[in-house]
Amino acid sequence: MKFTGLLLRVRETPGMGALAVAALCAGFIALSAAPVVLSWEPTPNAFFTKHPELQMPGGVLLAAVLIALIFTIARLDGEAKPWKVVRYIGFVLLAALLTDIHVHTVDAFHLDWQWEQYNGVLHHTYVAPDQYRFLSQGTLWWMFLSNGSFVFSYLAYRFFFTFLLCHLIYKFARLCLDPVWSTGVVLLYALFYPLSIRYYYGNLCDPTSHAAMLAALIFCQRREFWPALCSVALGTFIKETILIVAPCWLLLGSASGLRFEKRDLLRVTALVAVGLAVFFACRLPFDFRYDFQTLNRTNQLMIWSNLGLPQGLAFSTVPVFQRYLHPVLFLFMWLPLVIWRRAALPVPLFRTALYLTAAFYLTNLCFGWNYESRNFVPGLIVLLVCTVVILKSFVPAPAEAQPFRRPDV
Repeated sequence: MKFTGLLLRVRETPGMGALAVAALCAGFIALSAAPVVLSWEPTPNAFFTKHPELQMPGGVLLAAVLIALIFTIARLDGEAKPWKVVRYIGFVLLAALLTDIHVHTVDAFHLDWQWEQYNGVLHHTYVAPDQYRFLSQGTLWWMFLSNGSFVFSYLAYRFFFTFLLCHLIYKFARLCLDPVWSTGVVLLYALFYPLSIRYYYGNLCDPTSHAAMLAALIFCQRREFWPALCSVALGTFIKETILIVAPCWLLLGSASGLRFEKRDLLRVTALVAVGLAVFFACRLPFDFRYDFQTLNRTNQLMIWSNLGLPQGLAFSTVPVFQRYLHPVLFLFMWLPLVIWRRAALPVPLFRTALYLTAAFYLTNLCFGWNYESRNFVPGLIVLLVCTVVILKSFVPAPAEAQPFRRPDV
């Protein structure tokens, strides 16, 4: 209680919140990068081989640490009880359900690949671009260290960061919706979750990367530059796609026109510069050669492959229609409603939705497979918030609609 009370005082002190976010991000980066950068043994479980009776207490310790982290997040949440208690219990159960879905639809078939990726990243021998996205494996290393069970640690990792993602989806939705409607956005995301993981092997970085993107969007809207900068730096260590978010500092900053102050342009430049610095810092030590092969493990852009054209790569067995269906379901089918009812939306949110839809689709069109709709999830979240705001506008309200405002994260 004393520790969380101290954190509450830090959050409420001007300037201290930004320092706390910076310290948290720096500590997370240092801790999680250490096992990879310092080439520590990928399987730190020799102790549990000699003392197998301590494996279960180690697992209990890891579970207790994650419960303490969730409790701390809840303690720092400024919303009133009892709704907050119900919501956190619901998000914990939802994260457990989504983790269970992931186990039965992905992990049951590809756990060997996940172990291979983890070992390869820790040994500095894995292929691009996964070798450069090593922060998730470094985080898993510490969980693995606590109990010696890769499977349990892997599931604990996926559960916790899925919970964190649900929490940040809610907090982003709270920028312009009340608690009930914001919870509805999280549930809509859960409905799309099984399809988003349909065509991949279980990459660890996704929930963590999506959480970092949403945190950056929240800080951009709240005009908190240093926390936004720290979120972009941390997110780039996890996955470089977060660089897409940098222009949102401009888009979320003004409700009138597209004329921006010089200071804001400089801050966007700083966000991009820091992201690029981290991008190269994660790659140059691992034989990065400035070509498509080390960028994305291909010898060309993925445009032709995603469009099903003969010039494209032919190593995917997924039907071509899936490469069109997933972008439609996750991005484009929401746009007609969003554009038609744009008057019901806050201008910054509307501009951001259009930009992120285009940015996520084009980057994935060039560098990924369009049926891997997990890559569209942050854009989907923004579009879901827009859709729920529009649906809410059809419901007669007893009081004025809430403005696009600043919640407690």
